[in-house]
Amino acid sequence: MVNFFLAKRFLRSKKESSFISFITTISVAGIAIGVAALIIAVSVLGGFEREITEKTISLSSHIQVTSFKKEGIADYNAVIKQLNDPENDLFVKEAHPYVQREAVIKFKDRTEGIIIKGVRNEDSVFSKQRKIVQGTGTLGIIDSSVSNIIVGNKLANKLNIAVGSKVFIIATVGIPSAANTPAVKGFNVVGIYESGLKEYDDVLLYTDMKDAQKLFSMGPYVTGIELFLTDTGKIRKVTNEIKAQVDYPNNNARNVYQIYKGLFTWVELQKEPIPVVLGLIIIVAAINIIGFLLMLVLEKTETIGILKSLGAKNTDITFIFFFQGMLISLAGIISGNILGYGLCFLQLKYDLIKIPEIYYMSSVPLEIDINTGIVITLIAVLLSILVTVIPSYMASRLNPITSLRFK
Repeated sequence: MVNFFLAKRFLRSKKESSFISFITTISVAGIAIGVAALIIAVSVLGGFEREITEKTISLSSHIQVTSFKKEGIADYNAVIKQLNDPENDLFVKEAHPYVQREAVIKFKDRTEGIIIKGVRNEDSVFSKQRKIVQGTGTLGIIDSSVSNIIVGNKLANKLNIAVGSKVFIIATVGIPSAANTPAVKGFNVVGIYESGLKEYDDVLLYTDMKDAQKLFSMGPYVTGIELFLTDTGKIRKVTNEIKAQVDYPNNNARNVYQIYKGLFTWVELQKEPIPVVLGLIIIVAAINIIGFLLMLVLEKTETIGILKSLGAKNTDITFIFFFQGMLISLAGIISGNILGYGLCFLQLKYDLIKIPEIYYMSSVPLEIDINTGIVITLIAVLLSILVTVIPSYMASRLNPITSLRFK
């Protein structure tokens, strides 16, 4: 307790040690900024990965089963039944067949290239991530002349399409010629959706699967089957198991990480420089502590000599300066946690930092993980213990006679 008391006294500001007090403040601020930077950086990276994963999955599925054959998958119900078999233990929660082909949309005097995706009305296509912003998400009953369609928000704004508008879809099967004229069908816009991925909201339209099969002359065939698992952590593992069960190489299975490899590679690239940058921040904070303690040793050299002449042992001197380093470190670590998590909560509540829509979101996303914060705090404490040992040991080795002569 005496050593701890002396450590606190050494840190108190005096007229002759105001510079040391200033250095103390700088050291605490350096550690706080380092810890806060770690917390914010990890939260931002986690937020980006979560948002991109959720939005990408909402656009498609966890796993897609497709065919290498041009016509697609014929008996998709048999494939779905096989994948849903409890004995296979594939963690499949839902399986949705779909038809997806390129086409052209015409509205008034404007045309745009699009992708038509035919889905079953009973499948839950729209959710919190991919939501209906106008109209309805129900595709309704198939009509021989006019069918229902749902368009993306960006495309609707570009072509001035509103709910209730009638659009024409021009579809071709193979190379257009005099003998192979494009199929044209009218669609009634019953809803407008938004997924948060502007590139897809601009080109992807939804209609009933049977309408899409008829439009592209596919008969009973479908482009593929979308699978949603009960455990997303097993996506990569289950993909390989499904591939072995769907008559590969006639059919193939690909997961969301393979289909949108570019997006997830981009997220991983953001993580590459982080350890280097954060390592430099930690080193700077450690040097601050070492520099401060060495300067304090120089200022308190005479005091060290007096303490040793009064009977203080080397271990006592070591613990005095060790406690000083730890007091500074703990003050910085606690301040860093408050600063880091405080800024994160402000961003979550007020969206203070906006980003361009090319990042698939309008503001910086965050994922606050208390466990990660605990790990960062523990690492900071361990590092502080290590960097305070050196100057504390040097202080204990000072010769008392030399110390008393030091002016």
